[in-house]
Amino acid sequence: MIERMIEIEEEMTMIKRSILALAVVALMWPAAAFAQVDATLFLRSGERVSGQLSDLARVGFTIRVNGQDRTISTADVAVLDFTGKPMTDADWAKVPEGKHVLWMHGDRFVTGQLTDIGGTNPLYLSWKDNDGERDYSSRETARVVLARTNDAVAATTGTARPSATSTSGTGGGIVVPGKEAWTSTGIAVRRGEWVTFNTTGETRLTTDAADVAGAAGSAANRTAANAQVPSASIGTLIGRVGNSRPFVIGTQTRVQMPANGVLFLGINDDHHADNSGELRVQVERGRARR
Repeated sequence: MIERMIEIEEEMTMIKRSILALAVVALMWPAAAFAQVDATLFLRSGERVSGQLSDLARVGFTIRVNGQDRTISTADVAVLDFTGKPMTDADWAKVPEGKHVLWMHGDRFVTGQLTDIGGTNPLYLSWKDNDGERDYSSRETARVVLARTNDAVAATTGTARPSATSTSGTGGGIVVPGKEAWTSTGIAVRRGEWVTFNTTGETRLTTDAADVAGAAGSAANRTAANAQVPSASIGTLIGRVGNSRPFVIGTQTRVQMPANGVLFLGINDDHHADNSGELRVQVERGRARR
């Protein structure tokens, strides 16, 4: 009888230990399931999105920015980068046209196709080429090049590629949608050059019909800490040359360009997905500073 009681006590101890182990696993599971890796998505438009990358699905890349998940279409992404450093002209010269390139640390790369991203930390990148399929770790990967940015196209071909949403700068103006952070004008400018802007139109910044903005910004003069230009009112028309720092255009009719490169126009905001409407901007180049 005493031996049986001892056996029962030992069995109960084992059950308690098993329950405790399961509880520990359950507590650890969310942290493992949502483990993410710091990365930067360089979009074709030139915009950078930095955060914690977690997945690549049919709808696009999932990246957590400021605590919120964003899904960015694969078609909009030029480079997935784990180093935080943009591609140089010399880097672009090494990239074969029309192919995905997985660039490893040590300047070694392979061509093929990125098919999936999964895992926790590190992530695994599923890669397919003529030799078959294999997985690469995000720790050994510096970047994955999927396409060329508008700037890279201009640098390698000598001509700027107009945005699909742009029209002639002399007709109805360049369309700057409220939903897009940046729109390429397709115009290559020079540092010191004066460019003339004439803007019409209106964007809505939220679903509130009264929350509207023109080139000068929101009617309520609201700002956002994570907007491209945090000090300017959201909704303000802004510009950027290549990957240089964004600057305010607003209702100014003449602005001097800060750098050489393709001119981009944008709507100053920290979240563009809920915007609607558009600005139309007539752009006319002037003379460069001597």
